[in-house]
Amino acid sequence: MSLYLQICQSCLPVEDKTLPDDAAFMNLQAALQTAGFEARIVSAPCLGVCSAPTSLTLQSEKRASYIFKDIDLKRDQADIIATCRLYLDSDNGWIEDARECGRLRHLLHAKIPAI
Repeated sequence: MSLYLQICQSCLPVEDKTLPDDAAFMNLQAALQTAGFEARIVSAPCLGVCSAPTSLTLQSEKRASYIFKDIDLKRDQADIIATCRLYLDSDNGWIEDARECGRLRHLLHAKIPAI
């Protein structure tokens, strides 16, 4: 199953807001691939969590969607991977026990049920 992650353009700590921080972006993409995930990471227009940048979404077809705030793509890389694994292992992407998500469990801004 494919994962879709969006990184907020407005929050990006770079001059060119159309592209994520290349090193952090590429490292996360490579780490997800190494972990066996089919994941696509893109920058997105404002995700509405401007008070706590950087925001990140986690989505997949017919599964719940998540918005996380105050993400550090480098520091939180292992927790992002753990959260992706838990997300895909849970029914409809609905994570009941988020302890395995590490720091991300404290950074959840919104959890949206699947349609």
